[in-house]
Amino acid sequence: MLDIHPDMLAQCIDIMDLMNVLCEHPRLQLEHTSLLLVTDGQATLSMNGREEHMVYGHVIVVEKGSVIQLTDTYHMDFSGYFISFRMYDIQTNTPCMYSVNTQAGYAVQKIPETVLSDTRIALHKAAAADELSVTMKQFILYNLLKELKEERRPEEFTLEERLARTLVHMQQKYNQSINREELAAIAGYSPAYYSRQFMQLYGKTPMEYLIRYRIFRAQEMLLTTGDLSKNVAKKTGFDDAQYFNRQFKRFVGKAPKQFMHSIADYRICFLSAAHAEIAIGLGVIPHGVTVISSLTPKYQQDMFKHYGVSLIEMPQYVFQPDRIAQIQPDLIISEHLTEETKQQLRAVAPVITNLPPDLNSLIHYLGHLLNRQKQASQLIQELEERVDTLKDKIDSHIKGEPTVLYLRVEESGYRYVGESSCDTAILLHKELGLPIPETFRTNERSFNICSLQQLAEANPAYLFVEKRIMDYYSADLSLVNLQGSEQWGVLDAVTNNRVFYVDTGLWINNCSVFGKRKIMQQIEQAMLGS
Repeated sequence: MLDIHPDMLAQCIDIMDLMNVLCEHPRLQLEHTSLLLVTDGQATLSMNGREEHMVYGHVIVVEKGSVIQLTDTYHMDFSGYFISFRMYDIQTNTPCMYSVNTQAGYAVQKIPETVLSDTRIALHKAAAADELSVTMKQFILYNLLKELKEERRPEEFTLEERLARTLVHMQQKYNQSINREELAAIAGYSPAYYSRQFMQLYGKTPMEYLIRYRIFRAQEMLLTTGDLSKNVAKKTGFDDAQYFNRQFKRFVGKAPKQFMHSIADYRICFLSAAHAEIAIGLGVIPHGVTVISSLTPKYQQDMFKHYGVSLIEMPQYVFQPDRIAQIQPDLIISEHLTEETKQQLRAVAPVITNLPPDLNSLIHYLGHLLNRQKQASQLIQELEERVDTLKDKIDSHIKGEPTVLYLRVEESGYRYVGESSCDTAILLHKELGLPIPETFRTNERSFNICSLQQLAEANPAYLFVEKRIMDYYSADLSLVNLQGSEQWGVLDAVTNNRVFYVDTGLWINNCSVFGKRKIMQQIEQAMLGS
């Protein structure tokens, strides 16, 4: 992956806020080799024309000259650091190139929590001192660079790793002709020995694995493209449409057309509790749903248990595909996935991803996918009527145009939530028409850094405060510092007792069919006292 000679020295040029850099430069061509580190949330970027989903703990090393763009500009709920550096040859004392040995020009690595924690602590200390020293910059850079792994030579692979390489080949070339001899050569074994070892490890022959994988991809295409089954057959490696239909029915239990019209009857696993909530609203009971205990509201947990939905508890930003495989889903639905996770899940079941970001579009999409279009329209109409009712109440009870701010408290400081950055912000500022302070009407699609001085200048009349919930750190001290600051005490919202504390799990993660109703109840209670 990486090419670093011991006679080379890395010099850190700068460390900047990743969100600010990407917002200021929608299309950024790198002047220097850089590291992109995500310390909270998740984001989808275009890296040299290839889409890459980044989550908490990911670091991406990107070569000089590469082009980076934000692709998901609707939910920009992430934070991190942009670290640029240059390389020197210490023998000649001249600049030299840092090479990422991948065709894409970048490499992605998940770093240990201990390294991420050390990096955050170092940056927090520097922020407190209002200065990032050269020594600290070098410490942070080398602390990350040492975690980036070099690729191993094929002869160093274990038997399991050699067989896994053939899985990758099948997954990448499934639409092409593949035979056992070709796969055995990739593994470095004879065809007979390869087949025996594959069968022992995976419980099926290589060709059975390949056919099943092709059927999974065919299911995805049928559900998302609307293409004819004979065309889907060709695109997934089947030259004979009749053979494709036989294999499809053998694996799925129904012919392609019947499958498309009865998808709600299959075992669907949602990787988002908010999406599973929509399915229930549409009258479709999920087979399973992944949940994060600290971010799943009680009403939602009770609802899933009431309907007999299998709850798959996972740590925040740590995905465990084996847990999904254990419930044997027929279909997996998720908003965004890293490429690595997506490939792991595509070996388990068909995977539908890259769903629409806003709630109404998502309800429409899932209604169409699950053949519940009428129910989807009814859900949207009901939510719109509830919004209109609340807006009328607010307009009749609150005179003028008092400003409303949604403030997030994090371990490292504060962020104001842009007026179009998430479904709850859209509810507050767009649907209910509650204006955000004038000074914060920029970068409306992102969660933006907010200093105490900026907060004082904005001086909102109403303040909704979210203490960020994370499994890996606490925002308690930041909240104490906020409430103890001189700026806090003079805010209109504070002096008039108009500060309301809200929950990350509901307001950020679950502004969905039922969650949105809960949020509206809380807004009404906060602003109207009813």
